[in-house]
Amino acid sequence: MPHIVHVPYPEREWPCRRRSGHMGGASGFRLFPAGIVLLTAFLTALVATPRDSQAQVILNTERFQMAEVEGFHLNGDLSGSVQRGNRKILNVSSSGIVGYSHTRHWPRLIFGGRFLRDDTRSILDQQYIQLRYSYLLTPRAQTFHFVQAQKNETLLLRSRWLLGSGLRWTFAETDQLLIAAGTGIMGEWERLDPGRVGPDDSVELDALRMANLGVLRWTFASGARLVNISYVQPDLGSFSDLRLLNDLGLSAPVTDWARLSGSLEWRRDTRPPSTLERDDLTIRLGLSLDIG
Repeated sequence: MPHIVHVPYPEREWPCRRRSGHMGGASGFRLFPAGIVLLTAFLTALVATPRDSQAQVILNTERFQMAEVEGFHLNGDLSGSVQRGNRKILNVSSSGIVGYSHTRHWPRLIFGGRFLRDDTRSILDQQYIQLRYSYLLTPRAQTFHFVQAQKNETLLLRSRWLLGSGLRWTFAETDQLLIAAGTGIMGEWERLDPGRVGPDDSVELDALRMANLGVLRWTFASGARLVNISYVQPDLGSFSDLRLLNDLGLSAPVTDWARLSGSLEWRRDTRPPSTLERDDLTIRLGLSLDIG
């Protein structure tokens, strides 16, 4: 199910983890210019891409947890934009993960929110929190179990609750390449703003969905990482009710504990409220900090 990933780590032995912590001293401030050049080229392509809106939301929490970490770990992302001229708009987003991994057990908390302000109002939008637990069955397979609470004024969501479980497999993992996929089942309970949906739209939506995901990551010699994460979530009671997400992102190291990041995220909801579009294209630029 919602991340920017952790620093590269060698091929893992059982229990398939890397230890937390960073190298001290001056190495913590070493710059990586080749990765920044690669990131700049990618961000230029992102800026040139038009935006569209808005479909119902799938949170890409998978980007926070692509590398299991032995012990305590904390990762945070910060991004923002300012527009001035015909309108004054401030958009600041933050998200993160905090967790503790020991032997085969991995509980973590994933959270985030967005602050929006324009000429007329200020809102705290896109708030979410997910409690997630995984149990490592083998070095390549793990279960996942989660409960999630979410609200999003932009997408008319007064509340969205998820409860689900599944299995995730790692098919290939080296210092350069990661290929993983997972599948599961989740219950979904949504409540929309009745004053902002169409007259024929339901304000209470409940569904039992499949939770399918795929992850592909490639790490360049410079330390930059190209990551593609996909979600496919059909309603088991009606497969034509389908939600899709594809997130293509690039992150480049600035220091041993900080990375610049950019991503292009596309979502589709085949049955959105009549006042929303089916497709949602989001460009995200920011900074990721990795502690532990």
